[in-house]
Amino acid sequence: MDKDDASYFEVIAAPLSKQSVDDDISRLPVWRYHKHLCERVETKDKSKRISFNSAQERIRAVKAFYIWSHKRGAIDSLPFSLEYKQVRIKSKAKSGVSSLFQLPTSNNRSGGLWKWVSNLSIPNTLKQKEDSPDKGLQPYSPKELKQLLETNTAQKETYKLYLQCALLGGLRSFEISAIDQKDLFNPDEKENEKRIPKLNIVRKGHKPVRLTIARVLMKLLYNHTLTIQNMKRRTKHETNHGMDNSEHPLPLFMNSSGSRISEDTPGNTISIVRKEQRKQGLEILLRTFHDLRATFATYVAKYLIDKGESESSIRQTLMTLMSHESFKTTKRYIDFAKSVSVDAYGAMSEWVKDIYGDVNELLMREAEDATAS
Repeated sequence: MDKDDASYFEVIAAPLSKQSVDDDISRLPVWRYHKHLCERVETKDKSKRISFNSAQERIRAVKAFYIWSHKRGAIDSLPFSLEYKQVRIKSKAKSGVSSLFQLPTSNNRSGGLWKWVSNLSIPNTLKQKEDSPDKGLQPYSPKELKQLLETNTAQKETYKLYLQCALLGGLRSFEISAIDQKDLFNPDEKENEKRIPKLNIVRKGHKPVRLTIARVLMKLLYNHTLTIQNMKRRTKHETNHGMDNSEHPLPLFMNSSGSRISEDTPGNTISIVRKEQRKQGLEILLRTFHDLRATFATYVAKYLIDKGESESSIRQTLMTLMSHESFKTTKRYIDFAKSVSVDAYGAMSEWVKDIYGDVNELLMREAEDATAS
């Protein structure tokens, strides 16, 4: 709307049929945005393309905003259809979303499931096919890591730490948002010299684990608790929920209200990086936030291969770090690491040794402690 100097007050009632969305309707801001999203889903330019699901989420958010505006009387009509129909799909309300911004509700009618549906949606015909059989395994190259880490976004304290959690610990976006301060300590203090850094997190599939991380990553997380911003947000959190509240543990990452950040917040860092690169006319990063996890696994595997570790030992290490239930997934990282050239680390060689060597040493010590006990 800012770009097109448009206003959301610009509305007229839309036809109910998708086929009857005529020229008058198509010129409205919401329908121009709909067209823009469809074009971004369809484009062959990977730097501009967004997924079908992302486009659907964006148009759904816009639709909810218009409905809210109409309910409060800010606009006279909706610029899209809204019908209460019998449908076969199920719809669950998202937790944490105010009912003020949700679709109107109505009592269930007999004869099946009823739901509000609209002609403002992304067509299923635009769903993309997989671009590559290796889509699930796309580690960053040293060049791509340099491209990412040299951006202004990656230099900002919180964004930088999100990236480090994924790159140095293999953490997913939702796992980063779930880190609690009670698990953190200063590994440099003498009493913590032999203490193994661990995070209590719930991994994919609702699987709780105590994840071993590198001491250097633990130090970075601990240092974040000492920042002025974190201390201010901690005060807000404890004002709202009290101190040491087991039902509302103190998060490491909080928003300005003192609440835990959303599960998607760390992953959105890459979108912000791309926006910066696009604005500066730089090459656009093609890798995703989740690809940093693949980078972590691949570099751990390569480090262990270079050390001469057996494949069974590497497999066990990776399965522990990544919480894989299937060796098939782990083996892909090992196979990929074997194909990486000897000098793939480049200027990062010492850094790789410090980070991933630390993780391996901690796992070995943990195994020894378990055997001794």
